[in-house]
Amino acid sequence: MKRIVTMVLFIVTSIPIFSQIDSTAFKNEERIIFGGCGESMPEFVGGWEALVRYIITNAIYTPTALKDSASGAVYVNFVVDENGNIVDPRILKGVHHDLDSISLRIIKDMPPWIPAKLRGKPVRCESNLPVKFTLSQNPCLITPQPSKYWAKKGKKYFYQKCLEEHGKNQTECDCWFEFILWNHNSYRLDDLDLNLMFEKQKCE
Repeated sequence: MKRIVTMVLFIVTSIPIFSQIDSTAFKNEERIIFGGCGESMPEFVGGWEALVRYIITNAIYTPTALKDSASGAVYVNFVVDENGNIVDPRILKGVHHDLDSISLRIIKDMPPWIPAKLRGKPVRCESNLPVKFTLSQNPCLITPQPSKYWAKKGKKYFYQKCLEEHGKNQTECDCWFEFILWNHNSYRLDDLDLNLMFEKQKCE
């Protein structure tokens, strides 16, 4: 199923402090804030932009969630331990069984973070990650309608990378481009991790 959502991400600390992110392309984000963990906070390897690309690339709607027109914010609690591993992820507030599962899987599958430090030593740090899902395409559409970006610059840029850098053939790139229109139409190519998308997702 090549249909998804536009995902709006917020980061919240273990205390009620929110940093709101630009819902279009995450370009006007404030810094991530974690509270009560130590002198330095946990950091996703590669920084904020890498974290955003990781989440956007992996947040794929299921057919059931799309059929149900499910949307809303799924709140996931998790801990970054002393080794940077994500442990004890759990749903604090769910929206839909499939969206809850998607959000939990995204957190569970995250690569190790750079842990928080207290007096120079790594320490555990707890945080909540609310992920808001909103439909970006009408599920009744047979053919996805590209945004202005994907209809022109994005399409050309994608095919160049797909064919030349990733060695896909024309048929494969056509399939992946439609996948992107359903899944990531509200974002730009630079917001996606194509290596991760080709590795983790299926285009059928």
